[in-house]
Amino acid sequence: MKRFLYILSILTFTISACEKEIQVDLPPITPQLVVEASVNTYSPWLNYVFISNTIDYFKPDLSFNGMKGATVYITPGQIINKDTIFDKANRYTFADIGNLSVIPGFDSITRGISGVYMNPLFKATANTSYLLEIILQDGRTISGRTHVPPIIPIDSMKVRYEAGGKGGKRNAFFTFWFNDGPEQNNYRMALRKGVDSVLLGWGSADSYRTFDDEYINNNTRPYEFLRPFTGGDTLNIYFTQIGRKEFTFWQSFGQAVNNGGPFATPGNVKSNIEGVIGSFTGYAVDFKRIVFEE
Repeated sequence: MKRFLYILSILTFTISACEKEIQVDLPPITPQLVVEASVNTYSPWLNYVFISNTIDYFKPDLSFNGMKGATVYITPGQIINKDTIFDKANRYTFADIGNLSVIPGFDSITRGISGVYMNPLFKATANTSYLLEIILQDGRTISGRTHVPPIIPIDSMKVRYEAGGKGGKRNAFFTFWFNDGPEQNNYRMALRKGVDSVLLGWGSADSYRTFDDEYINNNTRPYEFLRPFTGGDTLNIYFTQIGRKEFTFWQSFGQAVNNGGPFATPGNVKSNIEGVIGSFTGYAVDFKRIVFEE
């Protein structure tokens, strides 16, 4: 199965040489703690906390096992006057999925994955803040906050077809529209092609788009895919609004990936969890599926 997390997808590193073996003498990278946590309004499979360490890219045995044995809580907040109160009596415990085999069939889905913490009974709601608390086996504590903003739905969609697609099928040029309000809005869109739309973690999406409304604000705005899809394709769209700090993390993460990997220069990744590399992201999700005509 595909890996749960987007962080995992960028860690694979292959070294090769054409004729001569080249020795690279670099100091080992000091492992740092990495946390990717998310809550969302759409699917329980997208509510999770993943805890791991960065790795030495030149280590011959790349291991992606997460950190076991942590205690993980997520608590919804209540707004009282101008403060957000997190009542620990209402918190949810997220358990390592290796301990969730009591759910029929769950162990077959999650076999080989560790360090991912979930609670199938938890569901996030829009316009709500959440507190993340992690207690590691060695006693260290980690905390972070996120806010799930309002859901901004896709308002309308349009497809323009042209001949000349793959396999004799038509090209499908796709655009959708949504209503962007006057406030600061930040978007992260996950795309998955195929009939199976279930994302087992955000990392199982095929691609992502992260953008905001700095240049186009308080208007009905289009999102146009410049490259065509192929007639007969099924496209699943997870159109989400996220907070500004979370947007800044994912934007810096993407830039770091394109510049040699986010953990090569971790200071360039703007984490929103104190003391670790990573993000606690609240996603307000609008899901749409479109099947392009052949």
